[in-house]
Amino acid sequence: MNNKILNIKNLSKSYGAFKVTDEIAIDLNFNEIHALIGPNGAGKSTLIKQISGSVRHDIGSIILDQEDITDLSDVERAKIGISRTFQVSSIIPSFSAIENIILSLLNRFNNTFQFFRNLKTNKGLDIKAKSILKEIELIEKYDVKASQLSHGDRRKLEVGLALATNPKVFLFDEPMAGLDENGTKIMINLFKKIKSNTPILLIEHDMDAVFALADRVSVINYGKIVATGTVEQIKSNDLVRDVYLGYEI
Repeated sequence: MNNKILNIKNLSKSYGAFKVTDEIAIDLNFNEIHALIGPNGAGKSTLIKQISGSVRHDIGSIILDQEDITDLSDVERAKIGISRTFQVSSIIPSFSAIENIILSLLNRFNNTFQFFRNLKTNKGLDIKAKSILKEIELIEKYDVKASQLSHGDRRKLEVGLALATNPKVFLFDEPMAGLDENGTKIMINLFKKIKSNTPILLIEHDMDAVFALADRVSVINYGKIVATGTVEQIKSNDLVRDVYLGYEI
């Protein structure tokens, strides 16, 4: 049985003579968090953009759940299960938490015109939205405007919006950015919970969070994957120490 939900082969992107990603091969298994780490400018975010489709690659292939999505647009990839969040926010500040979730649910079915027509009367949507808010531990703030939520709660709402699209894969780009220690712990616990249904490809600079979360870690430097392994294997890899000059792992 094929355990890979996402399989990327030889993905490359150049801007002139500069190779941002260079024949990258990386995969994501079901029920897994695969973290992608590396110095600033190493190519991590560009890789995520290529997987989501917002940046077109030059060569390579992307297989999602055994379907070749290499030539699909970012919109088409989102519809069939690629969900990218955190660096691209979908939160509407003037809407409440539950209104944001409901709008994301309606987007999933291309039915957003219903939002303003029967938001308060559609019990099915209301029940589903509240179940998502419970999962992300925001149910007690369901009617609070997003603009009035704390930074940590807005981060959780981002996860909720992604969950509402029923994705096959999460692409999370720096989800811990700006969080305090408690907020980071909450997000770590949330990610551990949701990965059993939706695997996560994670970009994160917080190494404590990476090592607490990741089943596998890949290190990218100058657009190339230079190491892949378990947390313990990565911690003991001398090359990784060289990539993170002066960083104690």
